[in-house]
Amino acid sequence: MDQLLGLLIAVPLLGATLVGLFVVMSALFTSWIARTREAAETQAARSFLVGLVNLIFVGALIAAVIALADNTGLDFVIVVAVLLAAVLVIGITFGLAAMAQIVGARILPGGRGLRPLIWGTVALTLGCLTPYVGWFGLLPYVALRGLGAFVLALYSRRRRVEAA
Repeated sequence: MDQLLGLLIAVPLLGATLVGLFVVMSALFTSWIARTREAAETQAARSFLVGLVNLIFVGALIAAVIALADNTGLDFVIVVAVLLAAVLVIGITFGLAAMAQIVGARILPGGRGLRPLIWGTVALTLGCLTPYVGWFGLLPYVALRGLGAFVLALYSRRRRVEAA
């Protein structure tokens, strides 16, 4: 019973913190989120595959660095694994912010201001909290699609800068 009470308190707090995070990210990193959103909308399958490949590659690098630290006794090398994990989390966070905007725009077509973002975040949070389907289906799909869109947005920016 204590766990149920904890969940009833934690879920709304989790949703509120995600709404706050995505609102602040949308305000501070407008162009990054916009490019990520554009890549996620226009290249959905490619975004997902790029996100999957990047997750596997960076995960393998993290595992290799941890194994290197364990086998050599160089514990400070773990910092590299933590930095790689931080880069991965940052990419997923930017991607999730863009995906929340996409979901919000589809829930409230023509909505203005923060309402679509807030409702998109709430819908994604509740959808990803659905047992089994949300945990193992929706959350990985949305996170990988967002990560891939973020990587594609970074690549497209570099290509535009090189062309200029």
